[in-house]
Amino acid sequence: MSEEINGELKKIALAWESSKSAQNELDSKLEKGLGGIAEIKAKQDKIDKDLDAALAMKESLEETKTAVARMASALEEKQEKSGVNVEHLNSGMKKWLKSGMPDRLDGLGLHADEAKAMQSNIDPQGGYTIQPFFGGAEGILFDTSPIRSLATVQTIGTDEYVGYLDDDEFAANWVGEVSPRSETDTADLGEFRIPVREMNARFTISQRLLEDSSFNLESWSQGKVSDKFNRIEATAFVTGSGAVQPQGLITGTPKTSNQDVYTRGQIGTLTTAGPTAITSDELITLAEKLKVGYLSNAHYWFNRATRSYVRKLKDGDGNYLWQPSYQMGTPDELNGQRVVVFEDMPSIATGAIAVGFGDIRAAYRIVDRVGTSVLKDPYTQSANGKVLFNVRKRVGAGIQNWDAMKYLLQA
Repeated sequence: MSEEINGELKKIALAWESSKSAQNELDSKLEKGLGGIAEIKAKQDKIDKDLDAALAMKESLEETKTAVARMASALEEKQEKSGVNVEHLNSGMKKWLKSGMPDRLDGLGLHADEAKAMQSNIDPQGGYTIQPFFGGAEGILFDTSPIRSLATVQTIGTDEYVGYLDDDEFAANWVGEVSPRSETDTADLGEFRIPVREMNARFTISQRLLEDSSFNLESWSQGKVSDKFNRIEATAFVTGSGAVQPQGLITGTPKTSNQDVYTRGQIGTLTTAGPTAITSDELITLAEKLKVGYLSNAHYWFNRATRSYVRKLKDGDGNYLWQPSYQMGTPDELNGQRVVVFEDMPSIATGAIAVGFGDIRAAYRIVDRVGTSVLKDPYTQSANGKVLFNVRKRVGAGIQNWDAMKYLLQA
């Protein structure tokens, strides 16, 4: 795994250097009015595809590495509960594999503890050291938006979260030593509410299939539904309407003038000069609209297509704004700020909010009420030989701090 990860990181570095070289060559020809533009653009498109593939593989390896570690831990825990010494089993398995996986353990040079651990994992009568696993299902990856890992998340015990807005201030002034003191204004508190919404999936599986399938269909189906819940809630966390869905991160009310001045219930929004383009100056200006106190935990967020666009942008000195990360678990940077890819963000198009910037943890709150729960009903559909499953989850989300983020709106 480590060699594969290092290989992908090297691919990112090589592809990024090639991309910069092609972009610099293209810029030079455009500036001088030279030909050969189409050939360079074709070359750059191929390099971009390679870079996108390498970045996607890095993200996939990060997810796989986490999953493998979790599975290995669960397997070891299961073996230990069964009375198997995991350390002795692993050392015995290495000797067995090195000897060509013989049918018998005789002559492998196993010490007593290794032999005991190995024997606990074989059929005593058949002498087989490894049993085949039947019914494995290979799933595919779906694009999603990892907003839950960046937002504030809280579990509540009611159907609504009510928060207070401490967004006003007391008045104060300078006075002379014996000057009269007049009464000053006090700060007012505001309020915001995040209602809990509900997701549901309802399906049937035949009783016979549940009994005779080579793997646990009940667990598999519930896992699939849970994964779907995670993805549709992630989409709602980005673009949710706030009707039966949570309010999305980019569905706040835009404020297109005085974007750096706070107005309760509105998000400072910078409008681009063109409907299908973003400039480096606009991205820099967007970051400058955010107060300094939020910058330490701020991210740019956009989808993969927008990432491909903005990584070609340069500042006034010809330096690229985008800088890829060559370390696992470390985000890429744009204009010195971290980047996160939300696939549910709109692409660059007229009237779209294609880029957001800000401190998501301060700006957005997710409230969990009831996690994924399953009601198994063997009676309603029993006349048809089926078992009914009703799966549900209750969660809400919404903007809690309109000052902590900014939008970039396409003209």
